[in-house]
Amino acid sequence: MDLDLIKDKAWQSMGTRHSHPDREPGYAYYHGQRVAKIGIQLRKLVFPDQSSYDDVIVVGSWFHDVGKGIEPHWEYGALICREILADLCPADTLEKIVEIVGSHTLRKAGHYPDYVKLVQDADILDHFGSQEIWLRFWHSAYRRRNVEDALRFQRDSYLPHISKVRQLLNFPQSIEFFDEKDRFVQEFMKRFAREAQGELCGE
Repeated sequence: MDLDLIKDKAWQSMGTRHSHPDREPGYAYYHGQRVAKIGIQLRKLVFPDQSSYDDVIVVGSWFHDVGKGIEPHWEYGALICREILADLCPADTLEKIVEIVGSHTLRKAGHYPDYVKLVQDADILDHFGSQEIWLRFWHSAYRRRNVEDALRFQRDSYLPHISKVRQLLNFPQSIEFFDEKDRFVQEFMKRFAREAQGELCGE
């Protein structure tokens, strides 16, 4: 596969598209690029000797949200992906890529091959840590919500949500990174809450 050409196709289909009002234009493209990198890092940790599906993981990650904005986006995304990549991938490789796109949200709903589960976990991981803070503030700005609304979300919604999402991860290594990202967010929000009250938090 010509990954440079396929990456260009991903940019053409998602690079400037505003697929979700609570996220910046091009989010699906940049999110996909990050997910691909996370997916390969996880693969090297979980399956260090199994690199044969790396290109599948990368391209599946790039396109996993190509249907975002048309729900169910994973089903429409699989159709769109098949059309975009029809002449750019061998048939068996295309089927695996489409499988990733069509299954990335269906976590724990079936028995998936490892290349699908790696992208499922990478997708979750990219939504947390510093990216979670970015998404939360973007959401707050778009909805014209204030600091108190963000703190209320942290208190009332974030903790139950993160507990649920954690259970969807497939690999112990993914859980370790997820927990580290959660610790970062919770420490940040503690300081954010204090500074929102005018406290000085330095030494």
